[in-house]
Amino acid sequence: MGFRELAPGALTVIPANRSAADTLLRGDIPDITARPDLEWTPKQAPVGGTLSARGRDRESSREIWCLEFAFKPPRTIEIDVPLSAEKMQRKRVWYLVYRVRNVGGRRAVIDAENPLNRGTEPFETAIRFVPQFVLESREPVAPDDGTVAYRAYLDRVVPSALAVIQEREDPARPLLDSAAMAAEELQPGEERWGVAVWEGVDPRIDFFSVYVRGLTNAIRWRKRTEAVIAANAVPGAGMEQTLQALRLDFWRPGDDRRQDNQQMNIGFAGMFERMALGGRLLDDIGRMQSGGQAPDAGLARLDLSWADLLEPEGEDAAPSLLPLAKVVAALEKLPGPSDRGEVVRQVFGERGAAVLEELAREAAGPVDGERERLRREALAAVALNPEAFAAAPLGSLAKVLRQLEALPSASARAAAASQFFGSAGGRVEWLRRQLAAARGASALDALGVDAKQLTAGDARAAFATLQPAVDAEPDGQKRLAVLRGLFGPGGPALYADAAGVHEGIDHAWIFRYEDDVPGR
Repeated sequence: MGFRELAPGALTVIPANRSAADTLLRGDIPDITARPDLEWTPKQAPVGGTLSARGRDRESSREIWCLEFAFKPPRTIEIDVPLSAEKMQRKRVWYLVYRVRNVGGRRAVIDAENPLNRGTEPFETAIRFVPQFVLESREPVAPDDGTVAYRAYLDRVVPSALAVIQEREDPARPLLDSAAMAAEELQPGEERWGVAVWEGVDPRIDFFSVYVRGLTNAIRWRKRTEAVIAANAVPGAGMEQTLQALRLDFWRPGDDRRQDNQQMNIGFAGMFERMALGGRLLDDIGRMQSGGQAPDAGLARLDLSWADLLEPEGEDAAPSLLPLAKVVAALEKLPGPSDRGEVVRQVFGERGAAVLEELAREAAGPVDGERERLRREALAAVALNPEAFAAAPLGSLAKVLRQLEALPSASARAAAASQFFGSAGGRVEWLRRQLAAARGASALDALGVDAKQLTAGDARAAFATLQPAVDAEPDGQKRLAVLRGLFGPGGPALYADAAGVHEGIDHAWIFRYEDDVPGR
């Protein structure tokens, strides 16, 4: 089994991370090594004696402490939250009961006579635990939301929840919220019980992680992305500090919303990624089968392949529309309507032609008053009008798609699409998703994966069928391209998360910066 179902009172203990690696850190000093003006080659002195050379691979030692952490699986409960002095509101909150214990730390010990002899020794100290619990989820909440949607919730101090949760869990054991937990230091050997509470969590979430900060003082320094170290920069200006956090993974049944289904189950790192990618594969193949699509044949008639339809690399807020614009522009070049109709069916399925006709009708056909004004203003932004759209619908649609691509988010694109196409604006996303499915199915064929075998089981079985074929591809660049073809720009990172772990690992210690989003 890849997960464990625990009784409500079961406690999972995460031992303190006692790795000696963090007591001695090695790295460059970018304030020195990243400055070209400090680089020079001496003629009569050792090269390693220059300031720039001495700034590389420097060693520093730190005393590292880590608290022992134990937890019960998260649960939900309904509480009354005050809205005013006389009014209360019933709310459902998520919470996690935990225990921390001060088990001390380790520090580096270097032999004064022989510095090459290194070791560590334990030490005891009082520790102030300043907890931060972030509940994060990355999963679609509707079929067309894309491969992942990121949501994060920071734990909150909810006084009205504390007594209710304590009564349910153990009336005899005091539970501290995050503010009370941080009020006093933990003495050596001391333990305390606390609770993290989250409000407003999307009830559709099935897979999520809880990141716990404050359990250790272990850090890593890294150069900020695209940071430029100027000669007059303040030391450390181009650096950012990543803190070590504990990641706990959980899941809960997605088809059961009963009020008594209050407890989540411990999962394992990579479980969601496997389910998400396997589910995407099953969805793509299902679209091909229900729509009667033959993407390889259709793309070949457009002189395109799945590799020509890869989305640009990067971290755009919305899936790219450029591949769709490329296909629509290629359709315009076909010699006749019958050829276009057949290729549209092969690439987009039986509904494809009707959807394209609906978009053309809404962009060029008669509409009333305010809708006409908004439409003309939107079309004018791409040097078009309804008459020009009617004369060349496919070429005009490709222009509109490129205009929508420039917008930063899915919501902004949806709003702009409604100006161009009225109530049919959502069909643009449907076309994009159909083309992504066609690209994925074609990439699967190129990988030699049997679609029938892949659809014989559930999402995790589908991923297990795909993985050997991906791992067997000897060309690293082609392997990355196939993953982008199957799952979009984030496919390689998601696949690495899914394939890089073993079932049964229920936690991980990772270094994260404040703005880091897992899997990006």
